[in-house]
Amino acid sequence: MVLEYIHPRVAVDESDVGPRPTPSVSLARIGLVGTFSKGPLNEPVLIGSLDQAVSIFGGYKDGLTGYLSLLAAFAQGANDFYVIRVGSSSIASATLTLVDSVGADAVAITANTPGAWGNDITVAVATGTTAGTFKLIITRGNQQETFDNLTLDNVGAIASQWIKAEKGAGAAQIPANIASTPLTGGDDGAVTVDDDYVGTIDGAGHRTGLKALETVRCAIAICAQQYSVTIRNALLTHCANMTVGDGLRMAVLNTNRGLSPTQAVDETLSMDSMRGILAYPWLEISEMSGDLAAPDGVYAGRLSVLAAGQSPSNKLINGVNKTERLLADAEIKALTQARISPISLVEGRGFRIRNGLTLASDPAWSQINIRRQFDKLEMDIYDATQWVISENNTPKLRAQVADQIDNLLALRKMEGQIYDFKPTICDDTNNTPQSIQARILNTNIRVRPLYAADYIDHRMQRLVGNEG
Repeated sequence: MVLEYIHPRVAVDESDVGPRPTPSVSLARIGLVGTFSKGPLNEPVLIGSLDQAVSIFGGYKDGLTGYLSLLAAFAQGANDFYVIRVGSSSIASATLTLVDSVGADAVAITANTPGAWGNDITVAVATGTTAGTFKLIITRGNQQETFDNLTLDNVGAIASQWIKAEKGAGAAQIPANIASTPLTGGDDGAVTVDDDYVGTIDGAGHRTGLKALETVRCAIAICAQQYSVTIRNALLTHCANMTVGDGLRMAVLNTNRGLSPTQAVDETLSMDSMRGILAYPWLEISEMSGDLAAPDGVYAGRLSVLAAGQSPSNKLINGVNKTERLLADAEIKALTQARISPISLVEGRGFRIRNGLTLASDPAWSQINIRRQFDKLEMDIYDATQWVISENNTPKLRAQVADQIDNLLALRKMEGQIYDFKPTICDDTNNTPQSIQARILNTNIRVRPLYAADYIDHRMQRLVGNEG
């Protein structure tokens, strides 16, 4: 493993077993990329409730993806999201140009965010209370806003919840009075291509899609309702490339709708990632009866409310009417062997996640809760040791670092977040004169994680006669 020492920082290197994996992630926050009916575009927005999500991004609309996955995640108890709205090249804000008495452009009206929702806004112009001014009456549904005593100079300062107003280029007169007139041209950008989710960084540094999600910390990343190979690979690459400082994460991926278990297994043949979880099958959300949704939202939501050491296996899924297909035990076994994580109905116990597997072929990192325990520790230790950066590398400093890490590990053991640990090594044995001269301080942290009891073997013996 080659590390570049360019600027002061803390790095975390896992090397206890198997090949050295990528650094990791926090736990509860979900980063969701999807299409919505309104809201800011390609900008991470922190969301804590469904009401807030609907207020900013709108509710359900056929053909849009984000609300479905959000609704399913909220039903599992999730309440911490970074939401990024994306759209196709057709996405546009509704507009209206107000003209003056001779037909010249006076004021440009634009809906606050892109989407067809803006086509429901109407604007009327009336004479202002003060001579030489005008009044805007803005209506959407049964709500109305009125802004009085406007001029070309102050119209841009109005604080509307729906529109922005701007003086027209070269405008010389205030707009003429008009009756309520709708804005037009708003488009949701619903018919997306994979690149809209994958995202880009342009020459000015503006980010879209998953590239925008790189700038914020989250625990779990999903591209709402998406299942293409391109988007799945982009999610896995996105998660693998995150450093501890960036905020590390796992991806919940979807299979395509309508796949049999055998077809779903075929989709995993080229997939191998300790940062990926492939959920199956599609399901019907209780509040959206009649429509099937991808499982990314329910799985991400359930995972987000679990502690680091808890496996999602056998955990109840809420708010689901049915799954696309019922699964027999043999099919669940085949899916598990293919490292797919199915959701199925357990008689008398509701819908449950049936294993806790990542897509990793390496058994050391094939369990989600193992990955998350180390992710949690890495984030904790990274944050706790920032003070060490650029301090003098002396025996005293190394002893302080070892003590601090051991105290943190002891606390995590007491809290039941890890099983056990060995004392941290940070002394002359792993800090040589050469490494000290290279401005490197090394630690060796050894942790035994919690393991889930996935296989319960009961041995029953029949007693005969007076056997004890």
